[in-house]
Amino acid sequence: MDAGVRGRRWMAGTAEAVLASFLAVGLFASGSFFPVLGIALSLLCPLPFVAVGLRHGRATLLLALALAALILIVPLSTLQGIVFLLEFGAPAVVLEAGLRRGVRSEAVVIGVAVVLAVGGMAVLAFASGHWDRPVTAIEEHLDGLLSDMEALSARMGISDAPAAVDAPTRRLRAALLAAFPGLLFVGSLLTGAGYVLVLQSLVRRWPAQLGAIQPAAFRWELPELLVWAFIGSGVLFLTGVPWLRVAGLNGLVVLLGLYFLQGLSIAAFLFRRFQLPRFLATLSVILLVFQPFFTLLVAGLGLFDVWFAFRRLSIPRPPRQTQ
Repeated sequence: MDAGVRGRRWMAGTAEAVLASFLAVGLFASGSFFPVLGIALSLLCPLPFVAVGLRHGRATLLLALALAALILIVPLSTLQGIVFLLEFGAPAVVLEAGLRRGVRSEAVVIGVAVVLAVGGMAVLAFASGHWDRPVTAIEEHLDGLLSDMEALSARMGISDAPAAVDAPTRRLRAALLAAFPGLLFVGSLLTGAGYVLVLQSLVRRWPAQLGAIQPAAFRWELPELLVWAFIGSGVLFLTGVPWLRVAGLNGLVVLLGLYFLQGLSIAAFLFRRFQLPRFLATLSVILLVFQPFFTLLVAGLGLFDVWFAFRRLSIPRPPRQTQ
């Protein structure tokens, strides 16, 4: 009887691994067919692998990853399989392990961000062929992005004289090149936070179907000593020494991303604490997307939480006992 049950579980796990691999490859391919929606759908690639891993274990997750890589390697190329594993396979392994063990949200998100950033740099090196010159790979990638932006501006009628925008384009290119490591990590950080939020909500909605685990609540709380790294990055940026200025700029970008997530966590807590209407939360998200000032405001909220501890101040204290 036990052997029969194990056999059925193995068959079910294998079937779900095959299904997850085809679903993930379909999401991955959508980025090539749909310009905007496809890119958003391709970001969901790790989710089927994590779901299979939570249901059937790490071995089934690795089987699904191997099948997905083969589906891409056989008709396309080995490069496509490697790119897929770097961008989506490795983050899926980190997400599954963090959720199964109940690791704090900060550690899971930062771990996923590191894997995504390193994988992104490796993909750029693979695509450009400049393994020994990563800066060249970044420059070529930025040049391609800026060329696309200029072409789009010309089609929309925003820019008619390319020569007139040479100087601003060069300044923008230099600024993006200097801040690229920090921007890459912050983009990976936000992507990792999105993965963790989605997966935690799915586990809470279907706990029996996703391994019956108890995920930790998404409570983002950075150590207080990190504020000195923020101050030190600001000092480096103001020195005027080129390489120190670049190091300080990237430090500020990374830390603002971390404090932005802390500010979001505080804002979500306050919304729940004071039972504010849902439409205000929707309006806040819209403002964050279209108004950079509000993004900085949320990051400032996370930074000043070091001194004000907003989540503790918002909880009413019990009345004092009188003698």
